[in-house]
Amino acid sequence: MINSTPIYNKFKYVSAECGSGKTTAICNIINNSTEKYILVQNTQELIKQTAKQINNCEYIITDTVPKNESVISSVIEFLSSRSNKTLLITDKTFFKIPPELLSDWNIYIDDITNFHSFQNINEGSAEIKNVIRNVLIHKVQVLDDENMYIVAERNPEVKGDVVKNILNQLSVLNDNDLFIMNNEYFTDTEKEQLNITAWKDLNKYKDVSITFLGANFEKSLIYKGNKELFESTELEGLLTRKAEIKDRLKVYYFSKNHKLSKTWKTNNPDKVQRIYSFIDEKLEGQDFYWTKNKSDSQSLKNGTEISPDARGFNQYQHLLTCVWLACMRPSETEAKQCKLFFKIDGEAIHLAREYESLHQFVLRGISRNFDSTETQIVYVFDEWQARSLTDNIEYIDLGIDDDEQGQRGRPQGSMNKEKRFTLDDTKATRFRRWAKANPELGHGAFKAFLASTANNDLSTKERAAMYEKYEKAAKKKQK
Repeated sequence: MINSTPIYNKFKYVSAECGSGKTTAICNIINNSTEKYILVQNTQELIKQTAKQINNCEYIITDTVPKNESVISSVIEFLSSRSNKTLLITDKTFFKIPPELLSDWNIYIDDITNFHSFQNINEGSAEIKNVIRNVLIHKVQVLDDENMYIVAERNPEVKGDVVKNILNQLSVLNDNDLFIMNNEYFTDTEKEQLNITAWKDLNKYKDVSITFLGANFEKSLIYKGNKELFESTELEGLLTRKAEIKDRLKVYYFSKNHKLSKTWKTNNPDKVQRIYSFIDEKLEGQDFYWTKNKSDSQSLKNGTEISPDARGFNQYQHLLTCVWLACMRPSETEAKQCKLFFKIDGEAIHLAREYESLHQFVLRGISRNFDSTETQIVYVFDEWQARSLTDNIEYIDLGIDDDEQGQRGRPQGSMNKEKRFTLDDTKATRFRRWAKANPELGHGAFKAFLASTANNDLSTKERAAMYEKYEKAAKKKQK
């Protein structure tokens, strides 16, 4: 079923640095050709900018279509009109186009390499489970010997307004082609969380001319999971750096012992705040850009906050400093599901997602300018993040690596040690009951449990203690 149809024509890819002029080179190719082109980019603002460089083009985005029409219907109408104009659209729109409409076009997919996504759906209704299992997906197969996971395809013939509305609410199913799911969601009436790893099926584009453009494309998951489908190609006219990127960066970090994770952030809010306070003081009065995870409660007082997915942001090339306080480590469930299908482990996903996003983020600043030799200052959380960028790194000791049970700066022999916080018996029992009912100790399931109404009474310290209990139990299970 999956990847069963061979790709006849290999996809081409160009792997070149951020700021090397890939988009400009493509625009020159388009302007000097009589063939038909579609250029796919990841933001509407970037599309508007790029359109100014192409002689005869049309871009179709939310801003250009009437309120009573959809973007995809306008795109289909354009493709059916036999227009010779170059079309600019977002990746979200591109993947909704029926592949048979693309056969006469040369397609460039610019800096878009994420072809898989992961989502937890919390819904215990037997009726909704039935709709998902028997209507929204089909061609279901068991993926593993233990019958823990199923693999399926999106049903292309979903009918009925109510069912279509349900599908539209489940973007992970609506926007992708192939899925891995935890089978017990459908077999266990008490199970309320569905874990879905979803991805685009490249085989449907086997007759389409597609060239992928990206920085470090070989490190992306789409390449690692499908190496046999791609072949490298070159672009003329790309820029050459005056100084290598690693020599243009100075990176400061705060931890030698901890790889940043959402769990660590949750368990150590005081230490996280210590980093924010340091940066607030250090960069006071300076112009810089920064990022964090949406779920983080802390925030910097100054600077410009942008998304961790910074592709398409070209307005910060004059800035000399940036701060990365985000993490993109996959959950245990996502890592397991990706390994089953792509044969890629969780660490590889972490590298492809977080470190490449970090690389893209940093190169929004002055280091993006190939003609400059100025040094860009970067602040990250841990040493692994720092070394993914350069060897020119420096540790800032804020006590982040100190023993969790101790207190920084306390004299030896002091008897006034802070007592470690523990859960009371009622709440500790609550965790034990959950762990007994969820022997897999899946991280997604635990997060859902922690966010449930049963735990609305937990304080910040109690939530951190609950997380600590979970981590200990999960580590014990792995041994």
